[in-house]
Amino acid sequence: MIPSLRVSVWSACDLACLYCHKEGNRHPGRHLSDDEVLHLIRAAIPQGLVKVKITGGEPLLRPHLSDLLKQIVRWGLEVSLTTNGTRLALWAQEFREIGLSKVSVSLDTLNPERFRNLCGADRLPLVVGGITAARDAGLPLELNTVLMAGVNEHEWDELIAFARKMQARIQFIELSPATQSREFYEHHHVSLDHLEQLLRTQGEMLEGVRQEGDRPRYRFNGVDVNLCRVVGKTPVPGPRRRGLRLSADGKVYGFEYQQDACLADLAAAYRAGARESELTRIWAQAGSLIHPINQKEVLFHETEFSGKRRRSYF
Repeated sequence: MIPSLRVSVWSACDLACLYCHKEGNRHPGRHLSDDEVLHLIRAAIPQGLVKVKITGGEPLLRPHLSDLLKQIVRWGLEVSLTTNGTRLALWAQEFREIGLSKVSVSLDTLNPERFRNLCGADRLPLVVGGITAARDAGLPLELNTVLMAGVNEHEWDELIAFARKMQARIQFIELSPATQSREFYEHHHVSLDHLEQLLRTQGEMLEGVRQEGDRPRYRFNGVDVNLCRVVGKTPVPGPRRRGLRLSADGKVYGFEYQQDACLADLAAAYRAGARESELTRIWAQAGSLIHPINQKEVLFHETEFSGKRRRSYF
């Protein structure tokens, strides 16, 4: 079963954030066409697909994005989107009309100079303007903040206050060693333990909401606050590990950035003539092969398309 799927629709980005993991796909091949994106997502529906999160790079850079989103929503799937926010003001009302369930915006600082140093551009006003436009359009909003020692770990309270003003929830994310150089990680990693202790004593853990294993949720000063830890530090329930990612060039990976463990090349299968039922079977096989983070094993599977034997990567 594959209840949730992250779909990268564009590998490029108009920012250059220091910690960016590029969805684990640092050297993408040819981007999927609109038709290919839709065919590959539709083939996952028989595997129990319920939720699709659209990601990048920066997804708002993709041409014809609204056409993709409208079709996926028409299938009855819950569709959300993650963005750096620089172009969100142009899209906010349309996203509301399309029916997105949530828009997640990366926001690590409210300090313009710090933003420029982190993201390589003076675009904080555009991001704040995009978040404000999304709030005004009535879009469900989530802010994502990667906490880093010596950078922004002292801004957590200011960011929570901003989230309250924007009627958004906020997620504080622990820097992951799997997506950084060792030097960068060791220099900037900060544990979320101290923040969680504060949330426990001065806020409350929300009851009756889905607790995602390594993402406990609290209510603090009128704001829903999630904590997202590095995988492995806390138990992760099985269903969450069944999530998969589809890269912009049509390869399948596990949810947690297994950068060297491509589970399937769906683009190659589709371009070789695989029918939808065969693509669904490949999705099922990929879901069964999810390995712990940083597994470097490469698996193969041979399939038959149009009478010819071909090798696919799993």
